[in-house]
Amino acid sequence: MNQKQVYFRNKLTAGLMAGYGKNGGSNSSDFINVESEGRKKREKDENQRMEELEEINSGLELMLEKRNRELAEIVETNTRFISIIAHDLRGPFCSIIGVLELLKDGLNQFDNRETQRYVDMASNSANRTMTLLDNLLAWTVKQNKEKSFNPVKTNLSEVVDEEIETVNYIAGKKEITIFNAIDPGLLVVADIQMVKTILRNLIGNAIKFTEPGGEVTISASKKQKFIEIQVEDNGIGIPHEDQEKLFNSGMLFSTVGTGKEQGTGLGLLLCKEFTELHGGHIVIDSATGKGCRIKFTLPHYL
Repeated sequence: MNQKQVYFRNKLTAGLMAGYGKNGGSNSSDFINVESEGRKKREKDENQRMEELEEINSGLELMLEKRNRELAEIVETNTRFISIIAHDLRGPFCSIIGVLELLKDGLNQFDNRETQRYVDMASNSANRTMTLLDNLLAWTVKQNKEKSFNPVKTNLSEVVDEEIETVNYIAGKKEITIFNAIDPGLLVVADIQMVKTILRNLIGNAIKFTEPGGEVTISASKKQKFIEIQVEDNGIGIPHEDQEKLFNSGMLFSTVGTGKEQGTGLGLLLCKEFTELHGGHIVIDSATGKGCRIKFTLPHYL
């Protein structure tokens, strides 16, 4: 056997012996290592899958909690809405009907003073009903704010003039003077109908809680990227303990005005929500017997 044949025989023998142990048995360490690595990989994959499932489950639980909260809010809001319709809207209509019945039955018996008193009662009830209907309409619009919110360039002074015009009759009956002190050229970016609702409620409340012969002033100032609008009166003011209740969405709080005017508390909640929808905020600065200043902000048109 030559040297080349001996070399190849030795290589073959070494290769064959690598597969056997000292006692001639099969050497399985390589197979064991492969199986162990495979098992570890399967366990890792299973653990990773379990973590993914737990994450998905946690996400579904959070989504369910959010949906439950939203549903609870809808139920609460609808319940409040039905309560307003059933009680606060029915009351003024009953008053109007009652007064008209009195006038119909005793028109020839009443003197001018009595007739005027009953007509005023009917008028007050009708105005209260109109305000409530306006707020209920605004509330229904708010429920679909994604489609109804339409901010545009708006001349603030012109909108204030329009709202003053709508309340001039009520203010005139109490001999209350309303001043528009806003710069005629001041512009904001706002949803016009929502701003009208805010102003209508704030100016209406100022009239409501101001004694006959008082004053209401609407002014505005620049605050960086926002315009701060202020509705100020020299009326009876709001106690500190009541101020915390006015913007509480969990309740509808209202008090009687200086002329025995009634309210529902819905208006100020709309003011708060519409202001926040514009990215602004609303605050009250008042004390008993010292008048009231309510400030809210809207984006400045630059």
